[in-house]
Amino acid sequence: MTGLKIRKARLGDAGAIFAIRSRVQENHLSDSQLAERGITKSAFGKWLSDGYGIWIADLDGSAAGFAIAIPTEATLWALFVDPDFEGRGVGAALLRTAEEWLFAQGCDDISLTTGVDPQNRAHGFYEMHGWHNTGDIEGDEVEYIKSNPSMTLFDFS
Repeated sequence: MTGLKIRKARLGDAGAIFAIRSRVQENHLSDSQLAERGITKSAFGKWLSDGYGIWIADLDGSAAGFAIAIPTEATLWALFVDPDFEGRGVGAALLRTAEEWLFAQGCDDISLTTGVDPQNRAHGFYEMHGWHNTGDIEGDEVEYIKSNPSMTLFDFS
């Protein structure tokens, strides 16, 4: 896609990331709900120093989305696209970047969770990109997994 750049986030990107997170329609959480979960602008610097993979999608000069991955948990923790930029390949580019990075960190299987509501568009998005619903539900979240495509299983029987 022309004009789309994925780059590593910097400390100064916290405002843009939280602005995008506040604008999403699905899996929306208020500032107070985010804070209850420890998701605050002040925590952002710790995530960077703790080695989280955090990327910003820049589309034609605007922050269009972001992704956060936690290698020690082999988890895609967050992926959100600003509603003004939906349907333009931003989510797919961020997902690919986070997946490749997690696999490069030595993760064989990676996971994510998303809202359990079957009407949530995230289900079709992740399935289209090779993720598999495990059926494991915790609270209002369902888990998806994806295996490293470079891992080959051999049957020596």
